[in-house]
Amino acid sequence: MYLTGNEKPDFRTICNFKKECKELIEKAFKETVTIAKALRIPSLNHISTDGTKLKANASNNYTLSREEIEEIRRIIERGIAIDEEEDRLYGDKRGDKLPPELNTQEKLRKKIRELKQASGKRLKNAAKKSIEQHALGDERDKEKVKKKLDEAEEELNKSGQNAVSLTDPGAKFMENKKKRKELSYNSQITVDHDSGIILANDVTQNCTDHNELQPQVEMTEENLGSLPEGTEVSMDNGYFSGPNLRYLEEKGLDGYIADRKQAGEMKGNKPKISPFSKDSFDYDEEKDQFLCPNGGILSRKGEYEYKGKQVYAYYGAKCGECPFRAECAGECKIRTITSDGYEGERRRMAAKMRSEAGRKAYKKRKETVEWPFGNIKQNLKFREFLTRGTEKVRIEHNLVCAAHNLKIMWGKLAGKVGVLSKIDDFVANFVSAVTTSIFRFSFLLSRGVT
Repeated sequence: MYLTGNEKPDFRTICNFKKECKELIEKAFKETVTIAKALRIPSLNHISTDGTKLKANASNNYTLSREEIEEIRRIIERGIAIDEEEDRLYGDKRGDKLPPELNTQEKLRKKIRELKQASGKRLKNAAKKSIEQHALGDERDKEKVKKKLDEAEEELNKSGQNAVSLTDPGAKFMENKKKRKELSYNSQITVDHDSGIILANDVTQNCTDHNELQPQVEMTEENLGSLPEGTEVSMDNGYFSGPNLRYLEEKGLDGYIADRKQAGEMKGNKPKISPFSKDSFDYDEEKDQFLCPNGGILSRKGEYEYKGKQVYAYYGAKCGECPFRAECAGECKIRTITSDGYEGERRRMAAKMRSEAGRKAYKKRKETVEWPFGNIKQNLKFREFLTRGTEKVRIEHNLVCAAHNLKIMWGKLAGKVGVLSKIDDFVANFVSAVTTSIFRFSFLLSRGVT
């Protein structure tokens, strides 16, 4: 702005640039990771992944349930039928030539109220606004209402939630740290411990983090080229699942993820420990058997499906002869243990997290990933999205993560004379070319060049 005489791009120009240059902005973030790696800023000894809820640009009050969407459609269809009857009686005329009982917006709104009363249901403001927009608008407005309802219904079918936002159907009700449910997106980042560089980022509609581990690892490898085998990876108990633990082992990554009970213990909670809980049964992975505290063997005897997942049942110990049967099996005649087929991975991770080295490595998680979120929210003032829709909020997220990385790299390079001479000529030329291109691009925008 100084070099251009305080001339700057109009906000619409910047907005259009963000919408039209999705791939360019995504590439720009990846280039920050590439340059940081070339400068040897991230050590990649320990990385951590976490998610946070960022508020969507949508009001909690402007939502509709499936029943409300269906009611809006019924009212609109009834209004269309009345309009067609009026066209038949009075002819298809302009609004100023309608019959006296319909020739003002007040009278039209009165008709809408009558239609709503006839439905016998109390409608939200979101529903009322949609009905009014359809009844009082032109053909373009009517198409907009129909499109919004179709998108909302489609999102309800995909998400399985009870309500959907008309403003941003992609946003989901998520509980934030203040225990308040807001329309939000789940922001995911993977961060290098020693430098704070964000190695990968994404925005998802998932309320939980269970399915985000594998995508984050794959994005990190794509941005870096590869991860060194044995890299420490820490995540909170939101990522704890059998498939995730097996995935880390198969990738050769040294994972540290606490289960729910261990996470509670680290926060000072003291869980009730039963001598006959599942954790008290030893597991023989080679034979796929559980050994009870009294020496009985429980083998896999059956399987069934529960909530779309395969569950295996283990039993077969001589519980009738056991003096602890009542305490162990309760009202059942025999003790049965269920497992999801990932018992070996779970036991190995639990043992690792009980060790002193495991707890020390896991503590790095907060040091790694919490402060980048703090920088983004507090220093960069990015607490909620300005745009709407999953694709657009991802563009915003890429921009803010790129800004975070640039700020870190600038801090690392400041005062280090000749640091660029230590890296390849290619990288030095690339940094110079990017800087020049950014300046030229900003200057052209300020002059109105598109």
